[in-house]
Amino acid sequence: MSADEQELPPQGAGRGADRQDMILDAAFHAFATYGYRRTTMDDIARGVGLSRSALYLHYRNKEDVFRTLADRYFSEAMVAMETALMAPGQTPEQALIAAFVAKDGKFMDVVLGTPHGSELLDAGMNLTRDLADQAEARKISILTRWLVALPMADGIGPPEAVARTIIVSAMGLKFPGQTLNGYREGQRQLARLFARAIAG
Repeated sequence: MSADEQELPPQGAGRGADRQDMILDAAFHAFATYGYRRTTMDDIARGVGLSRSALYLHYRNKEDVFRTLADRYFSEAMVAMETALMAPGQTPEQALIAAFVAKDGKFMDVVLGTPHGSELLDAGMNLTRDLADQAEARKISILTRWLVALPMADGIGPPEAVARTIIVSAMGLKFPGQTLNGYREGQRQLARLFARAIAG
């Protein structure tokens, strides 16, 4: 085994977990810089200071890297969303806007702030649809628990149905040509509308 191939310990072993994060951070930067199609395994390896052969010890190909990056993003976003939503001392409107922003992480800043945003969204839809569906179900579950604890207005529907409507509406803010400022303003409007509907 060459020296390059020994650079990374097995995944999850001690220092390896940190190195995995470094690889995924480098991949995120490469995808944001070059787009999905133009990014190569060489770009990712170079970004983290590894040889391509060392990178292939951990990821089969670019799609594997992208899916792992998406999985990490969804996991972190769910934790951030729940933390933001459940923080004490907030109005429903404040809680919703905080949750909207938290669930995006840094991804939407990149998607709506670079020329490759549409391509990254397309790649996400094609390569990580199953992960996105799982994340959507978790978002609905998190919002449902939050709504159950609130004094909801009569007649707007059960908490899970309201939660689903909120999530679907928020997803509709992503469309071709959308700007980051427009997206954030749309989130604020949705938070305001749903908070007023919830309070009655």
